[in-house]
Amino acid sequence: MRTIVILHGKGLLGKRLQFIAMTFCSAVIALGGCVATRDRAVGPVDHPAQAIASAITNHFPTSLYHLSEGDSLEVMYLTRPKETTTPYKLQVKDAIDLEFTYHPEMNRTVRIRPDGRISIPRKKDVAVAGMTPDQVSSMLKQVYSDLLKDPEITVSVREFGAKLDELQKALATAPYGQARLINIRPDGRISLPLVADVQAAGLTVPELTETLNRSYKSVISDMNISVLLRDVVGNLVFVDGQVEKPGVFTMKGPTTVQQAIALANGTKPTAEPRCVLVINKNAKGQIVPKTVDLTKITGGTDYVLNKNDLVYVPRSMISRADIWVDQNIKQLLLFNGWSLGLSTQAGRQSTR
Repeated sequence: MRTIVILHGKGLLGKRLQFIAMTFCSAVIALGGCVATRDRAVGPVDHPAQAIASAITNHFPTSLYHLSEGDSLEVMYLTRPKETTTPYKLQVKDAIDLEFTYHPEMNRTVRIRPDGRISIPRKKDVAVAGMTPDQVSSMLKQVYSDLLKDPEITVSVREFGAKLDELQKALATAPYGQARLINIRPDGRISLPLVADVQAAGLTVPELTETLNRSYKSVISDMNISVLLRDVVGNLVFVDGQVEKPGVFTMKGPTTVQQAIALANGTKPTAEPRCVLVINKNAKGQIVPKTVDLTKITGGTDYVLNKNDLVYVPRSMISRADIWVDQNIKQLLLFNGWSLGLSTQAGRQSTR
């Protein structure tokens, strides 16, 4: 691209203006050499490593995406009762029948309290949670051995799975039935029935699913948890520079540099597409800058952005030159009553 500067003037001021014009042309040539080379599409800036970990897929990579604050999740509860080879162990809120074969007046039905104990006639409370019915029967025989001669005590489970019933009642009042729609709190944690708060931010969906299944297994062994990612809020990208709408945008799926710029309504005419700067952080939190040449990039090589990446579109060299002319020549000429003609092969119309 050539730039022609036409000056009209005489005497000392005219010579000064010619000197300014020569300086301007030299600056344009020098600045033109700062543009990214044409033989690369994506390249590091003083850093050889590629920090990209996401793959380009047709769907959102939930197995790779790390959850963030504000993301929306759907937690589904599936019960799969199955036959087990191990005897059933009593739990809190289970109801059991105590039958004294030779002393029916002592028969009763008791419910296991939150402290894991039950009340029995003529004796102090005993702890039974975590024991099998046969173990409780043997223990009660020893307890009553000093009061009854050869006591025969049968223990049978009348009601069990109270925690499951409690969970089902809690879910029945929810608008999604056997599922719970939740948002990750600002502290990165989520709250669910019957278990302690769980750290969700920073985990992938499979990792969170495994964590929740471990938490619920200690409460309800037949419970199976599935987690779906409903909405992504914390997956942000920042776009700035010579774009029509700079700002912060939410990535709803794998987003490339070109797509992020499209979210910002595209580049301005003053943009330099060969020197787009992408700034992200690696696993150690170190800033890793890269340059992207949009004129060389293809659908298969477009850079996939990570969460909280910054895309900066710089100003083009000719645009910078125009500003330099406006600030250093035009204003001087207008102040002195002179006129300036400027024309280029880019199609600019000369003015006088």
